[in-house]
Amino acid sequence: MSPERIVFLGDVVHAPRPCPEERQWIEAVLTELSSRTDLITIRGNHDRCFAQEFAHLPVRTLESWTEGPITAIHGDRLPQSPDWSRVLILGHLHPSLTILDAAGAGQRLPVFLATPSCIVLPAFSPFARGYNIAGGLPEELMGQFGNEEIEAYAATPTRVVKLGSLRHTLERMYEADIGAPSNFRRRRG
Repeated sequence: MSPERIVFLGDVVHAPRPCPEERQWIEAVLTELSSRTDLITIRGNHDRCFAQEFAHLPVRTLESWTEGPITAIHGDRLPQSPDWSRVLILGHLHPSLTILDAAGAGQRLPVFLATPSCIVLPAFSPFARGYNIAGGLPEELMGQFGNEEIEAYAATPTRVVKLGSLRHTLERMYEADIGAPSNFRRRRG
């Protein structure tokens, strides 16, 4: 069963003009996907030339996508006044958390952030390690969540695990001193 459409939230390419190998891979993947479903890409900050460079592919490139109660944007530019009647879905920030084991070995995990009015998606690209949210979220992004409690979900290639409230997750990390980056300890201490 194939989805009716796939909406990419931008940064389909890493460089504005990809190298030949990256270009070939992108074209092959998008061609294969477009044979089974409608493809839409939201222009991201890395996609300045995407619409021109890949115009021959059956992919619609938009600034934003809206259907029903959902609006999807890349997220490098945020709405000045959030529309609380809609669910805003964003990419761009690539939230992540670094989790350390008892030996101090760490792994950065992609993290979804969600409230009823805003969902921020992580990146699953080797080129985007992610923004470590343990140090806090950018103020302009916080305005998109309003006063709602932000829920966090850690993601691996095979599963998504609910961490719970972002605030409580970060407090537990700090108290257990696992994965708490040094700048987070300094800010809290």
